[in-house]
Amino acid sequence: MQKNKLSLWLAATILPGILSAHEFSGSHGTVVVDWSVPGVSRVLASGYGDSFGTEAWARDGLPALVEVEGRQCVQGSYFLFDVDDAFAFDIDEAVQVEFLFDRTRSAGFFISYDQNVVAENMRQIEFVESDEIWYSHIVSLERARFANRGESGTDFTIAALDGTWFGDPAAEHKVVLCGLEIKRSFETPEPESLGRLQLTINDEHSRLTPARIGLYGETDRMPLPSAAAVTVNNYEDRTKQIFLRNTHGVVWPWPSDNRYFFYVDGEYDADIPAGEYTLVISKGPEYRQVVQSLSIKSGAVARIETHLQRWVDMPERGWFSGDDHVHMARTPNDNASISAVMQAEDVHVTNILQMGNPFDTHFHQYAFGKNGRYRMGDHALVPGVEDPRTAVRGHTISKNIEEVFRPADRYLRYDQIFAEYRSQGGLSGFAHVAGRLFNVERGLAIDVPLGAVDFVEVLQDGALETELWYGLLNLGFKLIPTAGSDFPYLGAPGSDRNYVYVGDDFTVDAYFEALREQQTFVSTGPILDFTVNNQLMGADISAAPGDLLDIKASASLNPDIGLLDRIELIVHGEVIASANDISVDNSVELRHRMTVEGGTWVAIRAYGADQSLAHSAPVYVTVSGTFENPASVPVVARRMLERLDEFETARADVTEELEAWSVGERLDIMLMEQRIQILERAEEARAIYARMLDRYIN
Repeated sequence: MQKNKLSLWLAATILPGILSAHEFSGSHGTVVVDWSVPGVSRVLASGYGDSFGTEAWARDGLPALVEVEGRQCVQGSYFLFDVDDAFAFDIDEAVQVEFLFDRTRSAGFFISYDQNVVAENMRQIEFVESDEIWYSHIVSLERARFANRGESGTDFTIAALDGTWFGDPAAEHKVVLCGLEIKRSFETPEPESLGRLQLTINDEHSRLTPARIGLYGETDRMPLPSAAAVTVNNYEDRTKQIFLRNTHGVVWPWPSDNRYFFYVDGEYDADIPAGEYTLVISKGPEYRQVVQSLSIKSGAVARIETHLQRWVDMPERGWFSGDDHVHMARTPNDNASISAVMQAEDVHVTNILQMGNPFDTHFHQYAFGKNGRYRMGDHALVPGVEDPRTAVRGHTISKNIEEVFRPADRYLRYDQIFAEYRSQGGLSGFAHVAGRLFNVERGLAIDVPLGAVDFVEVLQDGALETELWYGLLNLGFKLIPTAGSDFPYLGAPGSDRNYVYVGDDFTVDAYFEALREQQTFVSTGPILDFTVNNQLMGADISAAPGDLLDIKASASLNPDIGLLDRIELIVHGEVIASANDISVDNSVELRHRMTVEGGTWVAIRAYGADQSLAHSAPVYVTVSGTFENPASVPVVARRMLERLDEFETARADVTEELEAWSVGERLDIMLMEQRIQILERAEEARAIYARMLDRYIN
């Protein structure tokens, strides 16, 4: 570690070369900025960023080099700084950063940085009123680490006040930065000596098994993982550690305030500073967590062997878990490490998605169909696509497909692309229904009534969104509920998952067939059991008025995740019964009998006392061939007609596109050329809604 006391000031120096708007690369839209800062090896910018709690979205704030009163400056929404490792690497001390801004074009900024014990620490700074052109602001970064743990190996970031996910799309998304000084305190304690940790993790059958690991010292600092940790494909980075996000206010429970962790493939070996540590081991919601203390002695080897214990064995019951939304670029050489990550989270089927937009694709998969599958025991990677994908009419997912279909002349005709994937045996639906992002309701309004949509992603980022789904169910449309982590954009792999009833003989094909039959529930932890007249969730029951429905339901939750709160019975979107008498084993049962009056759909949902939740697929009870809700049809149908009206004037707004740096012009052209096709499709959907209104109003 360098010990000379260094005070670094930038009188901004521009290196030769002009920044090109066409140099953005990868899913972040990353570009190197030719701006030299002593003590900083690289200055980067991104169109979309995700580091240390800052979720940046540049929209119209892409970087440019500008001159202000003879001083060379950089202008943009979001900048990342890679501190020179020779100046500071893997430290634990206070660091001061002084920024110099052009006050006339900068109202304030967000800063986030690599801190030892806090994974997300974004801070907002608004400038005081002043007539001065220059504004200097000093930020103290407590317990800075600077271990290259941010996006593209960076250490701290700044973003314009409106340059984040939650910023105003119509606002100015820029700061003008003209100077930067970094001062170290050089208070990082030197480790007195090293010891060795040798960790072995076995499952309940005494077999080596992958797991998620947290290792925290007396100051809650986690030693950097060794080469023995599993490599995680995190955007374009290859990293040994990630953290549990709390950006949107919901975070998976974890028995440490330090939410950084790493994965191991059954065994782990590392030299770490001698001292006292807390070791955390987890393997998804079906296993009990291990939390134990351990001592690392100087020059000694600590051999720790752990046998994980199941809380519940869902495969033994015929249920297998899946994450419908994971992005990791993949070659055949990546299969083993990606599979180890998903096994560590105990996800049996991972829909690993290539992501597209009208201009290009990211997170590339080396093959599709059976040639692209990778199976290790009862855990499989299955390639699919999040594509087509626009903010004009929503992001979509197609899974279990044979080959990619991206017709430029029909890219906005989602129905035709879905039809092609259906002919391949795939399933297609809309992502981000949880969150209602990217105008997804427009896409649902136009494609659901014409039978193009198989599923809706109703659980994501720890949030369950039911309004759109319930509304469409009440119109009489069957839609499979799915859940996905959207790693690396949102949750950790497996944080939001489906359970699918496959039975005794697990295969990938059997999993997707059972999902197609809606034998599934979505969950962030709670386990559901639900039958109507002894038929599983997803079943169709033909009934007549006066028939009785015998409903049996239960929910349970791993106590290491949290306490269960209640279970609810949902009929046509309304809670008609609930139970909250939680037993000592953290479970609850609900029994209910109801008389059929007309067609309906019935489902259950469960909540933990904190963030855990789950929801079943419905059981469809049809009377005279229908299960729709007459009371809801007029309201929902009119709302869908309003969404269809939006296609008349919808435009390609670059501030709504996540990859704004690449999509704009291409999407403008597509929308202009394909609008008439979309409107024709909308008229077909409009006719269906009109018939519904005629049936229940006239």
